[in-house]
Amino acid sequence: MLPPRVARTLVPLVAAGLVTGCGVAPQDAPEPVSTAAAPAVETGNGGPPSGPRVQVFFVRGADLAPVARRTTAPDPVDALDLLVEGPTRTEAADGIRTALAPEVVGVDEVLPDGTATVSLTRGFTGLTGGNQLLAVAQVVWTLTEMPRVRSVRFTVEDQPVEVPTDDGLTAQPVDRDDYRSVAPAAEPTPSPSPPTD
Repeated sequence: MLPPRVARTLVPLVAAGLVTGCGVAPQDAPEPVSTAAAPAVETGNGGPPSGPRVQVFFVRGADLAPVARRTTAPDPVDALDLLVEGPTRTEAADGIRTALAPEVVGVDEVLPDGTATVSLTRGFTGLTGGNQLLAVAQVVWTLTEMPRVRSVRFTVEDQPVEVPTDDGLTAQPVDRDDYRSVAPAAEPTPSPSPPTD
């Protein structure tokens, strides 16, 4: 064991040797460090920052509202997943909401005739009144935005289930015409400019 006076002398010398022995030379003045700007990324539920867009339909007031989402796979399964994720905080602050509940399981298949089959849980029947119609309309409008899909059939445990339409309940495949009452508001047509002389 070293005498205490020798140990007190060695400790600062060893520490100084460790600091100077790391290969970084001291500088006389600070140097500015340049950093690259962070890449722009879509926030919220916007999906990946680049890639194809799909249009999903949420709700504003009592009508559907289209919202664009980025995706890596523009197909019915991915479109439904993006719809189920719901609106972003910014969209919600702008009055956009969803009538969907977690009872939408997913797209089972798309038949050659363009009918997509969507599985629901039994809890879906717990949605009431206009919310159930809006929820079904959100799914139908979102999936029929896909080129391969023309109509949607809803099932619970592989059995067709009745869903509300503008004309009442049906267990048949439904399409956008069945939900015209909640169709997105049309963009206003610009008024023609007055003729100039």
